[in-house]
Amino acid sequence: MGSGIALVRRGVTTMQRLIRLQRPESKFEEAALNDQAGLLFYLGILFATTGICTMTFIVLQFRPWDRPFLVVACAAILLSYALILLASRQWRRRGNASRFLRIACVLYICLGTSWGALINGLLFYSEPDQRALAIGLALGVVSTPIICVPAVVAFSFFLPVALLSIVGVALLDVADTVTVIAFTIFTLYAVIGIVGLNTAFIGRSDAQGALQQKIETVNVFLREYQEGSPDWLWETDAQFCLKQVPLELARTLGLEPTRSDLQRLDDLFLSVGTADNRLDLGSLLQQGRAFREMTVTAQSHSRQRWFTLTGHPVHDERGGLIGFRGIGRDITERYEADMKLAYMARHDGLTGLLNRKAFVARVEEACREGGRFALLSIDLDDFKGKNDNYGHHIGDALLVEAARRIQSLLRPADAAGRLGGDEFAVLVSDADIDFAYSTATALARLLAEPTTIDGQTVLPGATLGVAASDGSEQDATRVFLMADLALYKAKVSSKGNAARFEPHLEEAYFARLVQEQEFVDALDRQEITVAYQPIADLMTGQVLCVEALARWFHPQRGAISPAVFVETAERGGLIDRLGEVILRRACMDAVQWPETVQINVNLSPKQLISGRFPALLASILQETRLPPSQLGIEITENVFIDFAEDSIQQLRTISNYGVKIILDDFGTGYSSLSYLRMIEVDGLKIDASFLRQLPDRKVEAIIRTVTRLTADLNIYLVAEGIERPEQLEWLRENGVQFGQGFLLGRPRIDPQLGRIDLRSSISS
Repeated sequence: MGSGIALVRRGVTTMQRLIRLQRPESKFEEAALNDQAGLLFYLGILFATTGICTMTFIVLQFRPWDRPFLVVACAAILLSYALILLASRQWRRRGNASRFLRIACVLYICLGTSWGALINGLLFYSEPDQRALAIGLALGVVSTPIICVPAVVAFSFFLPVALLSIVGVALLDVADTVTVIAFTIFTLYAVIGIVGLNTAFIGRSDAQGALQQKIETVNVFLREYQEGSPDWLWETDAQFCLKQVPLELARTLGLEPTRSDLQRLDDLFLSVGTADNRLDLGSLLQQGRAFREMTVTAQSHSRQRWFTLTGHPVHDERGGLIGFRGIGRDITERYEADMKLAYMARHDGLTGLLNRKAFVARVEEACREGGRFALLSIDLDDFKGKNDNYGHHIGDALLVEAARRIQSLLRPADAAGRLGGDEFAVLVSDADIDFAYSTATALARLLAEPTTIDGQTVLPGATLGVAASDGSEQDATRVFLMADLALYKAKVSSKGNAARFEPHLEEAYFARLVQEQEFVDALDRQEITVAYQPIADLMTGQVLCVEALARWFHPQRGAISPAVFVETAERGGLIDRLGEVILRRACMDAVQWPETVQINVNLSPKQLISGRFPALLASILQETRLPPSQLGIEITENVFIDFAEDSIQQLRTISNYGVKIILDDFGTGYSSLSYLRMIEVDGLKIDASFLRQLPDRKVEAIIRTVTRLTADLNIYLVAEGIERPEQLEWLRENGVQFGQGFLLGRPRIDPQLGRIDLRSSISS
């Protein structure tokens, strides 16, 4: 029943489109009307010719001179044909297709009425032996508009002639019942023919219009490409000499654009060495092999420049190589940026020291070599307080100054790294514990000296832990642990000094493992719960997402801070279990919520170490039947720093499930923009530290820049840490769409999923 109604509706829609005649609203509609008018012009000539011939036949067969009605009908038909030809001629001169088709509708109505009247007259006055001829004439006239375009003109002729012919055949008692039924069926067949032909014609016109539109679009793109593209075309002869230096290349290298001075392509460009030993440019040219995006270099005055070349061989009719053609592009800026990114992949973007990954690799190498070395673990004293009091720009300058002072005491064989935040480390080569301790003491004194930054006198200060290898192959993890334990001892005793590692520190470390067991018991007893904090549309107040936050309520000690037990979980290898508990509970709860509310779950970088998280995620989604599109995974840039290659692959797998990836704490790390190139993310969360600095002018500029960046990347931005009404009002005024913070809602087990009253939040 439903399919039948849909079929009727499609039929009605098709008929409405066929018989609709309106002024064109675009050049493509105007072209379609001109196409219809052109075809109708030739059909009009054909109809007039056949009509006049038919009239001649009627006069010879029926001799209607003594029947005035028939004479008048014939005259009306001839007049209609004459007016149709006149209107067609006027259209060819003036070119107004819409007006021509409207006039044609009127004229064809007159023509159809005249023919219908003549057919009725012939049937009425004909002799019995002439009636079959009259009926045949009626069939021929009724079938004429089957080949007429457009449909509105075809029906203008068909309807009057068909109705009048049916009346004449059926009511004048000139034919038997079978003939009447056959005539009626043929008339319906003519209707189908008109509809089918015009439907096909309209489809053809639409296809032509779409093709023309695509052609024009391609032409626009080609024109813009020629005018604004950095690419340039090149061509060589059979000796691989440029036939002409491209203009853009000539400007870049300072060459004469009209001549190539018979310079070979492989002499002008030198191939950049590759690790996979691919053939160089000269070898590829000699072998006549195509190449794509080959990186080459050339000298431009005193600056080295890099290019990519794509080329393919050109052969003559006999298959002989007569040269190469291709496209080139200047990629100097991109190449240098990639080189800088490669440097930044191993170095901290702020201080220039080795980053955590590179420094750990250096320590691991020293451990494998088995020589004597010492490790200094350095933590700036009260850096967070200084950062909050003086501002982030002072904090960054303080980190740079600390790195400079650390490097000033290093020997060529030593290495320094920034492990993250205000944590540094130094690898002292060929040193025992005494030498390393004296170095650490001197470094502590140097870092304690005041420095002046932007007129502010700041005391950096640092606490250091010292550990030394025993000259045999050791585990880098244990060496770091030893240095960290010594650092912890120094912090406990008094900041601003250095402390050596002592064996009893390990005993205290193992005692902390008891805390981990306590946390294991909490997991087993299901004491870990989940609270949800809303993320709302700052323009409407509608809650669109909630973030799942872990909570631990200890039977004796009450609520335990997530900072404590999450650190315990990460340190004790329990983060996978904790993450599974939170993820499963969040998905089970989210299934009960509206599908428009997304649930975000935080992902610790250490959850990716085992590589099992994607499979666990897929299993939980299948178990809870939560749509993947309703789940978001929040990550921090530590995922990229600590476990780059493996974590990126796992994140891509998660994204392929349909789960959203959100980059949390954006703007607080080392090189966050480079991470956006590694993996597609669905959203960014700008760190709450930025909002705390409002209305700082630089912070405002940063937030606006990030807002534009996310808009260009077609991802959403969430502002974290909205705690004051003025922060909310500033974000709304500057186009930040989504936000999260205590002002909008605190974490709750039963989250608010409706609309937040923003007016009361702003006025509070």
